[in-house]
Parts: sequence; C-alpha cells; structure tokens
Amino acid sequence: MDLVLAACERCRGFAEAWWRCGIADDKTGLRAEEFAFYEHLVDTHPKVRLTGVEGCRSCQEVQTMAQFALPGMAMHRADGSYVDPVQLHFVHHVLERTAEICVTGTGAATMTSRHGFTAYLYHLAAGGGPADHVCSPDRGHPYDVTVELTTPVTLTSEDQTHALRVVVAELERDLQYRELERLGADETPAVTVADRFDLARWVHATIGRRLADGMDQYLRVRVEATAEGAGTAVFPPT
Repeated sequence: MDLVLAACERCRGFAEAWWRCGIADDKTGLRAEEFAFYEHLVDTHPKVRLTGVEGCRSCQEVQTMAQFALPGMAMHRADGSYVDPVQLHFVHHVLERTAEICVTGTGAATMTSRHGFTAYLYHLAAGGGPADHVCSPDRGHPYDVTVELTTPVTLTSEDQTHALRVVVAELERDLQYRELERLGADETPAVTVADRFDLARWVHATIGRRLADGMDQYLRVRVEATAEGAGTAVFPPT
C-alpha cells in the first residue's frame, strides 16, 4: 500500500496538506483533507484496503456506531454514492503512516517555513559595482532575500522554526546600509561576497550555522537585485 501511495502525486499532496493541518492544530482542515483523500482512494486506488488499527478504541466505536446507524443518518458524496463511515475513519490511520513514505529519500509530507526581507547594501567605493553603478553608504541598493526551510514533518519542530525566525530577523536588522564586499571579510576563513549569488551563499551559511546539525540541507535562499540585472540567485542551486 505504501508504494502505491508514494507513487501517486495527488496522494502525496493530500498527505502533505493533512500534516500541515495537524501541526497547525486545524481540526476542520484535518477532517476536510481526510474526506477528500477518502474520495481519491475510492476513485483512484480501489485496491487499497482501508483497515483499522488493532487496539484503537475509535476504530471500534466507529464500527459499532455504523452497525446501528439509522438510514437517514447515512453520509453520501456529491454524486450520491454512499460514504462508508468505517472506511472514512480508517483513512485517518492511512494518513498517519504517510510520514514514513519516502520517494526520493525525503518524507512525502513536508513543512515549509518561509521568510523574506529586503537588505539595502552598497558596493565598495573602489569600484566593486558594475560600470556606471552609483551607490553610497546612505544610498544602498535593495537586495530582496527569501529564506525557505522545507523539512519532512517528522523533523519539523518549533525550536527550529523559532531559530529560523530569530536569525532572519537579526539579518534583516543588520544588513541595512552595509558594504556588500565586507560581509564575509571578517570571517575565518574570509568569504568573498561580491554579488547576489555570493550573498545567497553567505546568507545560507550564516543561517545554517544557527540551525541543528544537518538542517541546512533543507534550507534554500533566493536573492533578487534589480541593480545587478534580471535573474534570481538561488543557493543551493536547483
């Protein structure tokens, strides 16, 4: 069953949305995603067996209630077909297992923390910028920075999202009217930052040092700088 669901893009989408609702404690969203996933399984994967979990009291309660439910209380889909309340409940357990479904080495269900800010930076007075590029300490150019941390739900924690928010807020505060080429000069070893591509790499390294070991592999930084022309610098590259 796991292989069937892992190979289906829509299944992975339902699973990711369901885990997002769960982490956000959105009970209404959870139920809506479970019902949508139930319909998808019935229509697309009829061979997937929706079975209960041994020892689950809720499974037992749903089965008992289904036996004594009045005809007028039956649930139906928009097309009029009957909704089996037992199978609908079992979908919950199927989704619980999707955190372990791996397709390319990462969990199918992920959470993304995204933050953005604008840094106003100027180039070295000795000609660090392109020809006819005019800037000064009080007239920096905008560098739009977007930071995304996309992790499997099994690794998502409030500590990591909080650490990300803190370091991004610090960068937003500190990267105002600074000399671009000096950003990595005081580090050991020194890092060269000369354009938006270097800035994306530097921001990635700076944030990665503040996260738990290994979390930097889930981090991506994008930088846009109209003063340097069109295009977006992404690190690590896609």
